[in-house]
Amino acid sequence: MTRLAIYPLLAAACLAAESLDLSSPELIADGSAMFAQNCAVGYCHGSEGRAARGPALRDRVWEPRELYRITADGLPGTSMPGWKGILADRDVWAVAAYVLSLSSEPPAGAGAVIELGTAEARSAGADLSAEALRGKELFFDLTRQRRCGVCHRLDGMGTAIGPNLALAARDKSREDLTRAIANPQAEVAYGFEQAWLVLRSGERIEGVLADETESKVRIFDAAAVPPPLRTVLKRDIREQGTRERSSMPDDLDQTYVAEEIASIVTYLRESSR
Repeated sequence: MTRLAIYPLLAAACLAAESLDLSSPELIADGSAMFAQNCAVGYCHGSEGRAARGPALRDRVWEPRELYRITADGLPGTSMPGWKGILADRDVWAVAAYVLSLSSEPPAGAGAVIELGTAEARSAGADLSAEALRGKELFFDLTRQRRCGVCHRLDGMGTAIGPNLALAARDKSREDLTRAIANPQAEVAYGFEQAWLVLRSGERIEGVLADETESKVRIFDAAAVPPPLRTVLKRDIREQGTRERSSMPDDLDQTYVAEEIASIVTYLRESSR
């Protein structure tokens, strides 16, 4: 079976109805990771929902389906975007589950279980051109250790370490996206500046900050592929900071030839429409 043939099977599995327990530690952990990457940065809601330039989300009372609707559709007239079609339906629910876990009255028992309909806003590849489908195959190519899907998530697949490209690519031209792949240091995405730690042992860790609390730091270590999520206690850190540099590899033009990059760019542009 070819890799392209796998996508319809994945879509069929995602489209099946399922139940989600919003109090599930696994679902909340998934939502926490996505919240840290997409909702806690920039002008948004701050670490653990404590408020940045967006409103605080923790210690409030939420109705689960209303919270899901706000997350999926956004709020017209505000800077709150809709994540439907950018994140998979289950992932929107995972973010909602995480926010609900911060609530003063988190759901429990039968009240925490919801029934899903379709789990994906986009059927896998149904509305993509042939070149974009080729780009999608390259983006998630499991035969390559270094591939876009190691650090980026699109169409409900991949890993949300780097910026959400379905959102970031919306206002980018083909030339902008090609340049970003060939020279990632030319423009570093806000909130994704490279974090670094120097441990008391002398070890230096560089990568993407996942989240930080009063007692620990979680960071995706860019020294390995795929980058492992490491948890470091504050007491073990001698120094820490950020620098205006991307953790994205500088030599992806050696991983992908020009024609492959062009196909990936087509996939990014079509999947962000």
